[in-house]
Amino acid sequence: MNSLFAEAVPIADDSALAGVAAVLLRDGDLLTKVGRALRTAFDEVIDAPRTGRYCIEQLEKTEKTYIGTKVEILLRKALFLERGRYLDNLIAGQEVDTKFTIKNDWMIPQEAMNQLCLLVRADDSKGICELGLLRMTPEVLGAGKNRDGKKSVSAAGKRQIRWLVQGPMPRNFMLDLEDTIRTRVLSQTSGRQRVRSLFTNATGVLIPRNVIEQLAQQRDAVKRAREMKATLAEEGFQVLCATYLVDREVMIANGFYPTERDEWLSLRTG
Repeated sequence: MNSLFAEAVPIADDSALAGVAAVLLRDGDLLTKVGRALRTAFDEVIDAPRTGRYCIEQLEKTEKTYIGTKVEILLRKALFLERGRYLDNLIAGQEVDTKFTIKNDWMIPQEAMNQLCLLVRADDSKGICELGLLRMTPEVLGAGKNRDGKKSVSAAGKRQIRWLVQGPMPRNFMLDLEDTIRTRVLSQTSGRQRVRSLFTNATGVLIPRNVIEQLAQQRDAVKRAREMKATLAEEGFQVLCATYLVDREVMIANGFYPTERDEWLSLRTG
């Protein structure tokens, strides 16, 4: 099946795989942590403020490849995993490689043959992701190989994946903006101007803190946002941050329910 969240078939008994799955599933926030790690990896490689880009499709081929490395590093940090001696991770005493794709074509190198792999996939335009486990035996891999000797997971192999989490990831805020607004924001030449443009153009929508950080491109990125509260108030905009109880109450009174304590919102008042 080509769609995300393909239906799995029963997996042959694999105590090592079951042990790794059990350790990972102890984390009740597994989906949240995976989604945030993916969001960070994507945003850092897209690098919207410096490049004017806003989606994965605009990346160069080498950059798309690098996303996989970013995902491996950020997932290990987010899930507090040990570095493996031979593969990417050591989980429940097992060497586990991390493989990522934005399509449906995990490529498996020779060193991961017969080993466990943590398979990660995300669709940024739909805002969904998944993470699962599969042992890379010959039975789950295709017959062919690329020039680097890597094999892809076969259709039958994909049905054998033990999915651990499947669900939403943080949305690509810049991708979701209207084209004209996104262009206006990203065309500004300084962090202060980009944040200002964001608050004056993207009104009536909750803004994640990481978007402020991307656009400001400075150590104390939120400082730029806080500065705008007073400045833009004089121009008919109410800039709110859920960190502050009074601001949060105003957000809720206007029908906005922040899920993170540091989300922002700009409302027109004039």
